[in-house]
Amino acid sequence: MLSDRLQRLRFLFQARLSRRIVLWVFGSIVVIEAIILVPSVSRREQELLDYLKTISLAESSGVLRQRSLNLDDPQQVLAQISRIQENPVVVGGALYRADGTLIGEFGETPQLDYDSINADGRGARLERSLRRYDAVWPMALFNGQYALMIRHDTTTVEQEIYAFIWRIAGLVLIISVFVTVATIIVLDATLISPILRLRQDLLRAGSAIRDDRPPARFESTSYKHLDELRDVISAFEVMFQQVLDAIAERKQAEAALRISEEKFEKAFRSSPNPVLLSRMEDGQLLEVNDSFLQFLDVEAEAVLGKTTVDLGVWSDEGDRRQMIQLFEANPIIRNQEYQLQTRAGQLRTVLYSAERIDIHGVDCILSVMNDITERKQTEEALRDSERRFRALVEQAADAVFVVDRNGQIVDANQQACHNLGYTREDLLHRSVSDIQVALSLSQLQALWNNLTPSHPVTVQGVHRRQDGSTFPVEVRIGLFEFGDRRLIVALARDITERQQAEAARARLAEIGELTAMIVHEVRNPLTTVWMGLNALAKDELSERSHLRLQLALEESDRLQRLLNEILLYAKEQQLDRQPIELNQFLTEVLDSMRSLPIVCDRVLIFQPAPEPIWIEGDRDKLKQVVINLVNNACEAVDTQATVTCVLTSPEPQPHIWLQVHNGGPPIPPEVLDKLTQPFFTTKSSGNGLGLAVTKRIIEAHHASLTIESTAQSGTTVTVALPIAPAPV
Repeated sequence: MLSDRLQRLRFLFQARLSRRIVLWVFGSIVVIEAIILVPSVSRREQELLDYLKTISLAESSGVLRQRSLNLDDPQQVLAQISRIQENPVVVGGALYRADGTLIGEFGETPQLDYDSINADGRGARLERSLRRYDAVWPMALFNGQYALMIRHDTTTVEQEIYAFIWRIAGLVLIISVFVTVATIIVLDATLISPILRLRQDLLRAGSAIRDDRPPARFESTSYKHLDELRDVISAFEVMFQQVLDAIAERKQAEAALRISEEKFEKAFRSSPNPVLLSRMEDGQLLEVNDSFLQFLDVEAEAVLGKTTVDLGVWSDEGDRRQMIQLFEANPIIRNQEYQLQTRAGQLRTVLYSAERIDIHGVDCILSVMNDITERKQTEEALRDSERRFRALVEQAADAVFVVDRNGQIVDANQQACHNLGYTREDLLHRSVSDIQVALSLSQLQALWNNLTPSHPVTVQGVHRRQDGSTFPVEVRIGLFEFGDRRLIVALARDITERQQAEAARARLAEIGELTAMIVHEVRNPLTTVWMGLNALAKDELSERSHLRLQLALEESDRLQRLLNEILLYAKEQQLDRQPIELNQFLTEVLDSMRSLPIVCDRVLIFQPAPEPIWIEGDRDKLKQVVINLVNNACEAVDTQATVTCVLTSPEPQPHIWLQVHNGGPPIPPEVLDKLTQPFFTTKSSGNGLGLAVTKRIIEAHHASLTIESTAQSGTTVTVALPIAPAPV
């Protein structure tokens, strides 16, 4: 009997549900006891520390009372106090006056000092890792003249705490095991065993249905308690009976289908087209012929008893609904075109014919399909090819012409009509010689004679619009065969803008070379003049002559700077790129500028980025950009006004913005767009090249320069520089 109970208990612990309940109950008890244990351990530890301190204080006080202490001599008191180290618990101490002055220490120095006691009000400090406990000893022998900090060895306290924890943990484990076993015994009688019996009954019911035999008696019916589990067992009995009834009904339907199969088998098998018989009510397939199976590429067992929806035959469920609506109006359907799909997902187009028939009281549909997929694909491929070609031609950015052997325009796209100013109808009545004026008819004929398929040629010519104006074109000409005809397709591109751009670039290159040559030619005589003026300045001259000479020297210097800036603007920007941390770079540049006359009378503020920002650039040229922008901002405001430089990073762009802001008068909109143009300036003494050179330097760094100016916010110049990864 005992062995049976133990075997039953072992099986109970093997059940997954039982194990989860056991683990939750056991874990809950352990957690609750652990919550209670933690403060108990803390209280026990404090009790042991207080006891250790009390015992050590009592023993030490007894030793000190046997000796006479001269409280007026602190060193003698310290020497006498140090004798308490004879107590193995005491490992060190420190003696303080009542005012907090340290008199001396002995042994290990306590980490608890006089100041920490006054700061947090605690008179003790425990260091578990070092097994040390510092505490203040209130000794009546000192008459309030001294304060004594003692460092104790807490090894015995730690051992006692561990023993206390093991005792409590063992008690918790015993209680947890007892409560868990009791819970499992109760669960076994009320829940686990009935559920296991119900599981065995489910397996028996499945075997009975599979083997088509009467079921044995179910053991779970012996459960008599009126609760939810009793309801589940009753529902299982009802469900089992419903399954048996359904099986019986299915067998009856199968018998009826066998009768139908005998009637229609010959008609089905002899048809070369797919034929199927289905129920009108739900579309269930009752019979199909071999042609239908070949059409879907499936076996008969995979389709019988299923619907066309289950098989995914209809590519569009709307087609089936439309077919049902036709049947509701007429019992016969003839040659309706639908799109079906095979098991592999291949779409097939069929002509569908069907008729409603009654078979032993069952409303059915007899369907016949004629596969016309290949014919439809051929027709659709031809239409698609025509549509794609027309869409490609009509959407082309170039003019497209189709020309016959005689030069007559056979077809043209909308871009050709737009370029020449003709309607499509007018253009189709024209020939190549009507629109191409750069080549003669004989030249065109010779060109066509040399054309071969798959070897197009490119020529340049001039097209004439309907209004008589002309424009240059680049034409790509190819020969192709269309049926029994040979046609020419020509793609004509208007190259007016390209030629203008090429001419402009060539002109700019000539101007740049001429500018550099002029600057070099002028600088040499200018240097000679400047040297002569400097030599003349050493002679004794009248005041009037000296003023004229000084003016000439200033103008020479200004002309020299102008020539340098012109040369700097004209020549291509060559950058010495290197990693630059912008916060540090701008700090250095702005600090060096604060002593300049134009800057020293203004308030220059720099707001760096919150973290280091790295870029790649030419340090000297970027320094020139910052100096130019800050100088312009300072010149635009009065003295003592504020000029701000800010580094900000707009998200999510990978750029850093350097913004120079001043609150001076707003720049008119008609002037704002011209500020970066060369030789445009609003200053009386400027040459208009500062911002132009600045813009070229910024663009050489693949950056951008924008200027905004309003009466409310002042003027802000923004330089957007691409951020580079920090150097390793």
